[in-house]
Amino acid sequence: MATSTAFANRGTITVGGPSNLVPTVETLAVIKDVELTISAEHVPLYGWGSILRQGVAKHSLKVSVKVGWVKFNPFVGATGGWIFSIGASPGQVATGAWTNTNAVHLFDVNALFTFEDGQTLNAKITNVYFPDLPLKASEGQWVRLDMAGEGETILFTNP
Repeated sequence: MATSTAFANRGTITVGGPSNLVPTVETLAVIKDVELTISAEHVPLYGWGSILRQGVAKHSLKVSVKVGWVKFNPFVGATGGWIFSIGASPGQVATGAWTNTNAVHLFDVNALFTFEDGQTLNAKITNVYFPDLPLKASEGQWVRLDMAGEGETILFTNP
């Protein structure tokens, strides 16, 4: 199999499904400048009678997601503007005001990698929460958010 360079030139943020109490999945934004880091805590295991490591176990998997550029429609279906959904309760129509609740709105992030030979690889990160909403608007530019969140799982597919 030949190797080639990949370009991460497209991505989306979606919301919907059972975790958000929204019956349909809606695309909320297109994104650029996506960084994914998959990590887990590792614990070395040692046993009686040996000073050597006997094994390694892992736990607490997390998928860190960083997004730099976002182009979005602020008025999307029943979920309201996705950017305002970060502060809204799951299933609640976003009004722009943060709600007095500890329920967290979860999103899915899809990053598409396109290779020089035309093949594609999609990374879908599920149940992503964004704890901050850093909003920067420059004239004539996409809205720059530099958002960082954490997802529950990641699935790579070759569509």
